[in-house]
Amino acid sequence: MSKEDGVFLFNNRFGVDKELYTKSYFSIGIHPWDADVEFSKIEFENYLSCQNCIAIGECGIDKLKGADLDFQKTIFKFQLNSAVKYKKPVIIHCVKAFDEIIEICEPFQSKIPLIIHGFNKSEQLAKQLIDKGFYISFVYAIFKKNDFNFNTICLDNLFLETDNDDKLTIKEIYNVCALRFKISENDLKEKIYSNFTKLFIKNGR
Repeated sequence: MSKEDGVFLFNNRFGVDKELYTKSYFSIGIHPWDADVEFSKIEFENYLSCQNCIAIGECGIDKLKGADLDFQKTIFKFQLNSAVKYKKPVIIHCVKAFDEIIEICEPFQSKIPLIIHGFNKSEQLAKQLIDKGFYISFVYAIFKKNDFNFNTICLDNLFLETDNDDKLTIKEIYNVCALRFKISENDLKEKIYSNFTKLFIKNGR
């Protein structure tokens, strides 16, 4: 989500606006591009303990950019274990590493929600991930795929995002998504909002 949506991403490259994290929902994560940058586990957990922290992420594995692959896996597992400890959903960045992500996440599937960020791959992979218990967040480009049958995708596991594309609004993505799923925009909005509150908004927050 964007800053306008009230959800703020932390990683150790950019830091946290401390005034904002006390007033708005935010997520905190160590991105695989930054996995080899020194960080404080104590400070990381302090942020996780904040009531307004509703998720860990982005975190994950990127085979094209970032730290050594084994080190990325170590930092990713640390964050998955932290998510279990603090009962947070995890927003996953994955580039050419779905086999590794699936394998690493298997012991965590029954413990925490796991959301694949920026999904723009095949219908087959989307169904495989959903069958294994993942949630997936679609970006605009996926709706240009003519060989993707969206009616096979369970809306209960779906999110939508702009992925910081300044040329797009989330409203445009809802519009094209509703057309591809052949439902009304209002019904789609209600479903995505239901998914969001189920995963991220708990204990009266």
